[in-house]
Amino acid sequence: MHKESLLAYLNAKPELTQMVLRAGSDPNFLNTLFFIVRTERSTVRYSCTKTIRILSEQQPQTVYPYFDEIAAWLHNTNSFIKWDGILTLANLVAVDKENRFDLLYEEYFALIRDPQMITAANVAGNAWKLVQARPEWEPDITKRVLEVPDIVYLHHGEPSPECTRVLCGHVLNCFDHYFDESKRQTEILQFAQNLLDCPRKAVAKSAARFLRQHST
Repeated sequence: MHKESLLAYLNAKPELTQMVLRAGSDPNFLNTLFFIVRTERSTVRYSCTKTIRILSEQQPQTVYPYFDEIAAWLHNTNSFIKWDGILTLANLVAVDKENRFDLLYEEYFALIRDPQMITAANVAGNAWKLVQARPEWEPDITKRVLEVPDIVYLHHGEPSPECTRVLCGHVLNCFDHYFDESKRQTEILQFAQNLLDCPRKAVAKSAARFLRQHST
């Protein structure tokens, strides 16, 4: 499909499910989605990256050939594209037979310390996918994610303890996916224990629920 034809198609605002189905069955369509992300500056790019991200959840092997291109999204100045890159890469590790992610590992997890809370949350909240794909990484990934309470995140340029609390909720959810297989269970339980008095009530409740489930 030519870029102009796809742009006209996208501007008609097709249903996302239709786009994902088409991208999964038409290599030319998928290739053109990537081309638009590379060459366009309009918001239509977001439909493309979102389609690719959802397809990576359903058919990671279809998206994997574009691994290096998606890795470049981590450097994109547009946050929406960067976030879809973070999420898509997490989905692709399960089919990463060439171990391409190994070269990205440090750069990827350094984003936990990004001052923008959503960027860090996308990494920390989806780290369980990497743990499941590469269990040998679990101790180090858990160590990095456990550092979240000590990291300063910004809201409108100012330090925001509330952003840190929100992110701690994402971390709890991440740990819930692989606690039984973790080699750092004592540290994880202490992390949850420290959140019982969290001013953000939803996080405190999640911590209590986590401890009830995993402290037996």
